[in-house]
Amino acid sequence: MLKCNKQGQTGETISWVIATLVIIGILIIFLYISSTMAVAKKISIGDLITGLSHNSLVLTEKTAIAHQLAGNKNKEVIDKIILDYDKANK
Repeated sequence: MLKCNKQGQTGETISWVIATLVIIGILIIFLYISSTMAVAKKISIGDLITGLSHNSLVLTEKTAIAHQLAGNKNKEVIDKIILDYDKANK
């Protein structure tokens, strides 16, 4: 009785191995294509900074400079002026 099941198990194992190899092959192909496209378009991970983080950095620098110029007085007023200016320029 066990001899009949061995052939079925072998066939099923082979089909799973082939399916796994096909999936891995497809993943490798997609990775190769995406890396080739990134090189062609000259995209690097460092270039993937969103505009939001850039605006936040600029806002932080503006705020720090304004606080230094004002001698750290009226921080709330300075923050409000900078935020209103940024909203108006978007």
